[in-house]
Amino acid sequence: MYFRKLHMKNYYNIKLLLLVCLVFSLGFLTSCEDDEEIMNNGQVNLLSFGPTGAKHGETIKFIGSNLNKVESIELPNATITKDQFVSQTDELIELVIPTSATAGKVILKVNGGEDVTSKTVLSFEVPVTITAIPAEAKPGTNITITGNYVNWVEGIIFGESTDTVKTFVSQSLNELVVQVPMNVKSGFLKFLTGGTEPMVIETENQLTVSLPAITGLAPIPVARETELTITGTNLDLTRGVLFKSLTKEVTDFVSKTPTELVVKVPKDAARGAITLVTYSGVMVESQQLMQIVGDLPLLGSLPYAIFDEARRSGWDDWGWGGASVWNSTERVREGDRSAKKTFTGGDAIRAHANTAVSLANYTELTFSVYGNPGTGGKNLKLILNEAYGAPYTFAIEEGQWKTYMLKLADLGKPATLNDLLFQAESWTGVVYFDHIGLK
Repeated sequence: MYFRKLHMKNYYNIKLLLLVCLVFSLGFLTSCEDDEEIMNNGQVNLLSFGPTGAKHGETIKFIGSNLNKVESIELPNATITKDQFVSQTDELIELVIPTSATAGKVILKVNGGEDVTSKTVLSFEVPVTITAIPAEAKPGTNITITGNYVNWVEGIIFGESTDTVKTFVSQSLNELVVQVPMNVKSGFLKFLTGGTEPMVIETENQLTVSLPAITGLAPIPVARETELTITGTNLDLTRGVLFKSLTKEVTDFVSKTPTELVVKVPKDAARGAITLVTYSGVMVESQQLMQIVGDLPLLGSLPYAIFDEARRSGWDDWGWGGASVWNSTERVREGDRSAKKTFTGGDAIRAHANTAVSLANYTELTFSVYGNPGTGGKNLKLILNEAYGAPYTFAIEEGQWKTYMLKLADLGKPATLNDLLFQAESWTGVVYFDHIGLK
């Protein structure tokens, strides 16, 4: 047995203190008081309770003096009346921990006397389990999570976020409702639990976080510094709109709803796809291209692209002389990148394939050229398959893009193609090339 009743006053005090220390050494949570407080003066005194690490449904003991005057014990979220005690004497109360009890201080309700509140917190070992989470959720809305003892969840981490959500809409034994933060991405959820043995529980399935989707742009073409209307779904999740040629997203909207977003087109915006940026930084690009009033028409896709955003796989850089940059973003005819050549006199930008492509199904070679200041009127030679004696010569137009569509019949009607170069005569300057291929 844990206890035996002592009657002599001084002897009682000495033995009771020794008992408290013994209980503490056995793993109980203890709240020791001054000598005056533990004397048998007729008042209820709580000296200790435990054991630590007890689980719901197990028996917990409260040790003190005059405990027979206690009418009930209030645990956080649970009240146990004396008729529910397992046992009660003036020195000991035993009770079964209700499943609804959570961590916190306990209150002994005294019949005709002052209630006693513990100085330390009572906690338990809690087997928290998560049984279900939604498959998908929209940021800013509430989701419901079910499980066992989810009222002991103290925080949730969404995906790879570094923030912990600690405030919930509601929380009970088997259900937890939480608002999905605006800045989270799809991923697994981690639940941080309390109790004497805190845990981190990760879900087996990922939570898919909804993203905005674009279904249309209007008007097309649109003038710079006028309003562009974007239609779609979940557009209210958009933090900003990124336009081509700009590095900073536009966050000042004319209006924003889940199905329509109206934004003013910046004066420096370029033609091309627009990108919606979510609060979590995820980027969603439009399939439809925004066209600008007065801009050059779209060129369309190439059946066989030698260069379109990048050199085709298998075509190597065989140029010589000044630098050839095949991923320049400085000036583009279409898309995001062009090929930039710094001519230093007699040199060339060149693409060479080890395996020749048959030209049986093609009739045209097309490419676009832009000349930087100082190149206007200067000539370039187009040479195919190293046929240096039969070049196609054309003059550069300075400060604007010009697209060439040359009939293969006018270029010697080659049966295959494995080498293409643009060679300067004796002059220097910078020229950009884009959308090189066969039709």
